[in-house]
Amino acid sequence: MAVFGITMRYAWFAVPLSGFMIGKFLDDQETLRMTNFRDKSSLYGRLVKEGDQPTWP
Repeated sequence: MAVFGITMRYAWFAVPLSGFMIGKFLDDQETLRMTNFRDKSSLYGRLVKEGDQPTWP
């Protein structure tokens, strides 16, 4: 039985895919937030010269 054209076959595909996309979005936002602290830790930090790559992407 289809409600608004959505069948169970669609749900078996859409639910895991949407969960993956939400998880990827949250992970990307956390990575973006953590880049504010890049090379600023007193334990792992180092002096970065102009033009050098950061210690982690």
